[in-house]
Amino acid sequence: MLGLPSTTEVGRRIPKEAFYGRLKVSAALRQSFIDDVERFTVANSIKTSTTGIPDGERVHEVLVVEVALKARRVPEEVLALVARENPHKLLFACTFNDEVRLAVMLKRLVVGPWRPFDRLTLDMNASDIDAVWDSLASQVVYNDAGGGPETIEERFEADAKIKALYEELARVETRGRKERQVARKNALFDKAKELKRQIAKIEEGR
Repeated sequence: MLGLPSTTEVGRRIPKEAFYGRLKVSAALRQSFIDDVERFTVANSIKTSTTGIPDGERVHEVLVVEVALKARRVPEEVLALVARENPHKLLFACTFNDEVRLAVMLKRLVVGPWRPFDRLTLDMNASDIDAVWDSLASQVVYNDAGGGPETIEERFEADAKIKALYEELARVETRGRKERQVARKNALFDKAKELKRQIAKIEEGR
């Protein structure tokens, strides 16, 4: 699957009841397991013993989980629950007919676009299992192989912080343009300047 080494193949089916049967879930979420998911299958186990790649400090195993869907819709709450309840790093491959959408859980679930299943391959060249996870997740989230100084979690968190700061900056600058009272206008100008400083600090440190 996804061009991964044959030595990583598992092919172990997991009953849906293994998730919603033993966990406290809402009636709606339980129904989503039943209505939206055909089956879960652990397709690949990426670790030192199956790849020869050195173990990581943060990550010791990445599981590729095929989620066969009943319709062309990804049940994101279902995947988020499964990811939160699993100690391993999970790469979801949500399949429907001849298409697939990849998903990973960082601060939140990130789902990639639909792609032709038979033409999608992932790059797994990395120095250790930490880097394998960073690379695989980067390919889902950013459509690149990562490889920078940041982990995928650090990169994702920094991007979220920058996005929030830019949104706040836009609000402050809008208020500043409308403000007529000089002291308040100056205070908003100072706040905008500080927000720009924070943004620059994050971007310079990357």
